[in-house]
Amino acid sequence: MVRILNIDKPPGWTSFQVIRYLKRLLDEKKAGHLGTLDPLASGVLPVFLGKATKLIPFFNEGHKIYRANIRLGIRTDTYDTEGEILEKKDCRHLKSSTIEAELSSFLGKQNQKVPPFSAVKINGSRAYQLARKGKVVPVPSREVEFQELRIEMLELPNLEIQVRCSKGTYIRSLAQDLGEALKVGGCLSGLIRLECGPWFHLEQASSLESLANMDQENLPWVDPLVLLEDWFTLMVNDIQSLKVQQGQRIEVPPLSREKSLKSPMKTKTIDGQNNLVAVGMLIWDDIGCYFKPSRVLV
Repeated sequence: MVRILNIDKPPGWTSFQVIRYLKRLLDEKKAGHLGTLDPLASGVLPVFLGKATKLIPFFNEGHKIYRANIRLGIRTDTYDTEGEILEKKDCRHLKSSTIEAELSSFLGKQNQKVPPFSAVKINGSRAYQLARKGKVVPVPSREVEFQELRIEMLELPNLEIQVRCSKGTYIRSLAQDLGEALKVGGCLSGLIRLECGPWFHLEQASSLESLANMDQENLPWVDPLVLLEDWFTLMVNDIQSLKVQQGQRIEVPPLSREKSLKSPMKTKTIDGQNNLVAVGMLIWDDIGCYFKPSRVLV
């Protein structure tokens, strides 16, 4: 069984603590997640267990949607309210039109600085480890994209916005950069992830507390076939399934050749019991059509 859970991470927990808790609860040695959430944040944290971790690379590129609370007028070393206050300024003079204009200037692709207190590795050490020792952290930058930035509530000094962005985006950095643009400083005071790609939504997420009281058979497992519904589906018999499990490519009837115009196509294979056997590519050559597995899941 390919085991995937959509977790509503509680505030105060690190993403690693959630993984460690679930591994212990479900007696699983291997687990991973999509998109790290800071301890301050809560919301959608997709967790892949056991062999399902092989699927993580296929979902890493999805967009993220957040509800972010920003405290204007305060600048901190961690870019959020849990850090040391470096500067305070009065922000009561700010107009909503000014804030909206500056916020809109971040739309599109941006080179965003990574917070000094982050898990990014610098010369083999985590940035936050260096920052906690008082060392000057050479802050790297990365290209991110903001597809939507919408003000939900404004009651100075508090601002609530909804953010749709690309992977790898630091909302803490957005809060810091917005405060800098407004010349009053700003930091993140709260964060909820509402969506992780088109597949995982907060409305369907489960709390850790609720999982602890369920039998494993009754847990709200996410169906991998639903996650991969836009992939071509190839049904395999027992002999084909065995070959695929051994990493061998299998020949496929030419019925799909014209449909795909002979271009490689992302494909999932399913056995007679509707189990996901493997994912890979449907490939054409001069001889025929083949399925080549890249991740075996049974």
